[in-house]
Amino acid sequence: MNRIKDLRQAKGWTQDDLAERLNSVRQTIGHYETGHNNIDSSVICRLCDIFDCTADYLLGRSPTGGLQLTPEEESLIIAHRRADDHTRDMVRLALDPFWQDESSATETQSA
Repeated sequence: MNRIKDLRQAKGWTQDDLAERLNSVRQTIGHYETGHNNIDSSVICRLCDIFDCTADYLLGRSPTGGLQLTPEEESLIIAHRRADDHTRDMVRLALDPFWQDESSATETQSA
């Protein structure tokens, strides 16, 4: 699975638009999106630059949306994993007003 189509559509681009940015053709983009063609590592790097995401996210190996975590955010994640169930429940309760799933985040951004 790859996320090329989703990332392309999120930018409002056609396959031709992306092909132009990659110095390629629409058919090649279509094959990348459907998984019919393997993507060369140099193309993966260029796509990551175009979409400002990680290769793991682009290739469906990471659910983080290509987010780059700060050292503080990484420390918080590690601390959360080390915490007991009661502490994690308290953190969830504190963050509940700020919690959004992907569908509501998308709705909020498009409003």
